Amino acid sequence: MNNLQKLIRLRGLTITDIANRIGYGYHSTQKVIKGATYPLADGSKVLRTNRKIEEAVARLLGLSRDEAWGSAAHTVLPRLIRSEIEKKADQRKQDLRRQWLPSNNVPKSRASGNV
Repeated sequence: MNNLQKLIRLRGLTITDIANRIGYGYHSTQKVIKGATYPLADGSKVLRTNRKIEEAVARLLGLSRDEAWGSAAHTVLPRLIRSEIEKKADQRKQDLRRQWLPSNNVPKSRASGNV
C-alpha cells in the first residue's frame, strides 16, 4: 500500500467514493492511485498515469498534484498520514472517555466505595 492509499484509507474514503466524486471510472481511478504499471514489449514496465485523474484526486484531498504524486509527495504524504493518525487517536480517546467515563457527577456515597 503506498502513502496515498494510506492517506485515503485514514480519511475514511474508498476508491469508489473518490471515483464517483471526481467523475471518472472506478478502475481508471484505482489504477492511478495504486500506481499500477503495464509492461512494454522490451519487458520493462511503465507507470500508468493520467494527469486529469491525478489532479482531480489531489484536489479532492486538498493537495496539489505535486504533493500527491510529484517530488513533494515523499515529505507531504507522511506528514499528513501522521496528522490523520493523531486525529484518529484523539477521537478514539474521546470515544473511550464517553463510553467509560460518561459523567463526572458520581454520587458522593459511591465515589469512594469499592466497585
